[in-house]
Amino acid sequence: MESAIPLDTRKERILKAVVSDYTATGVPVGSHALAVHLASWSAATIRNELATLVDVGYLLQPHTSAGRVPSDLGYRYYVDFLMDDVALPGAARRQLAPLLALMPQDLEGVLETAAQVLAAAVDALSIVTGPRTGGAAIKHLDLVSLDPAHALLVMVLEGNVVRQHTLVLSRESDQDELSRLAGRLNAELRGLDATQVARFAGDDPREPLLAEIVAAIAAFLRTFSARQDTLIVHDGVRNLLHQPEFEDVQRLEQVLEVVEEDRLLGELLAAAFDPARPVTVVIGTETRISQLRSCSLVLTTYRVGESRGGTVGVLGPTRMRYEQVAPRVRFVADRVGSAISRVMS
Repeated sequence: MESAIPLDTRKERILKAVVSDYTATGVPVGSHALAVHLASWSAATIRNELATLVDVGYLLQPHTSAGRVPSDLGYRYYVDFLMDDVALPGAARRQLAPLLALMPQDLEGVLETAAQVLAAAVDALSIVTGPRTGGAAIKHLDLVSLDPAHALLVMVLEGNVVRQHTLVLSRESDQDELSRLAGRLNAELRGLDATQVARFAGDDPREPLLAEIVAAIAAFLRTFSARQDTLIVHDGVRNLLHQPEFEDVQRLEQVLEVVEEDRLLGELLAAAFDPARPVTVVIGTETRISQLRSCSLVLTTYRVGESRGGTVGVLGPTRMRYEQVAPRVRFVADRVGSAISRVMS
């Protein structure tokens, strides 16, 4: 995107008024409508300034006789220089706090609850990602005999995430042996991640089945950890349906293709976030993904203890009320960090 061209005070006030009006109504803004709010200037003066803002690329005029709408560059100038840093209103805080107070006691439940609450609060699509960790670690495991040649491995991982995996045994075993092995593994592997489990000295020639199960646990943890780095929960797709920008079904389908592709969405979120800003706003073509050229992202991160956790954000049309969305995103992120810190402790 082009560099911002500085504006004088009058042009800034007019640009801010256009953004405010257009994000609220979705209707191109004309000089007469602005004159009602900017009574100190005549409609002719405002019209001249609007023309200048079109010339420098901050506004667009869809049709010759139509009003103006902000361009991506105009939204960028607004977000960087004109948007008020508004605290979350008391009414919104009272609405959101109870919904986030009783979070589930598992990681995925926290992410799902946060995504649902945020989507409803901003009337857009919410995105919440899991914390980036050094790797999933074992909290507890059980081995259940399914038949002599098969066992069910049940693992509770840190964060109270429960996963099951069927093991094909190289020799027949029964529940008594599996329970004995599970007891030993719980004593030896608790708190270990995939790399540490793989180093576990489970090569006792008297316990070949133990080594086999340890190798299976390490492989499963590696796969789970790789997925956890892109653990993404989203909610509020239905909120996009009543936005005029997505009345074109093909355009909506293009957006949903990106949202449903966890790998691509994860890469976008990682590349987009600016750690120097408490909230990052990515507007239209700044996403560098053609399917999202009419969308914006408002993102922040939460912390888990002393470490950076995951991302909390909103995806919606570029005609987004950024000053209202940003404090809600920050509020939800703060609650997510607290909830996940409790789950991970």
